[in-house]
Amino acid sequence: MNDKSRNDENAYANGIIGRDKNIHIGERGVYIGGNATGNVIQTGDSRVVLGEEIHQHFQPVYEKISESPLPNEDKADLQTDMEVIEAEILKGDKADETTLARHLRSMRRIAPDILDVALAAMQGPLAAFSAVAKKVADKMKESA
Repeated sequence: MNDKSRNDENAYANGIIGRDKNIHIGERGVYIGGNATGNVIQTGDSRVVLGEEIHQHFQPVYEKISESPLPNEDKADLQTDMEVIEAEILKGDKADETTLARHLRSMRRIAPDILDVALAAMQGPLAAFSAVAKKVADKMKESA
């Protein structure tokens, strides 16, 4: 066997063919062929929602609460409502519909404009995390 064919054989064994490169990735492996800056890469057997991920979706609601001219007591109540809502959404489809509705009604009573922001978040990407939360948000939006 000459050196050229030996190099070709080694190149093939190492996953290199011509100018292309074959990358062999094991189970649950991730290959990024280019720049992945600013992207979220997730692997695993099922989608698991993290509290921080849900909190990010509600960040505009928390900003509205802090910027609101409401008394501090009302702001604290809204903050508590949001924390309970987030905790329920983390339960996915096991979220308690009654608890969600109660805290959303509380928000509507104190600050309907802030409720609108929360409902928009619940009906957007968060709807994929909890069908129960989306259902309650839809009902609340209809009754507004």
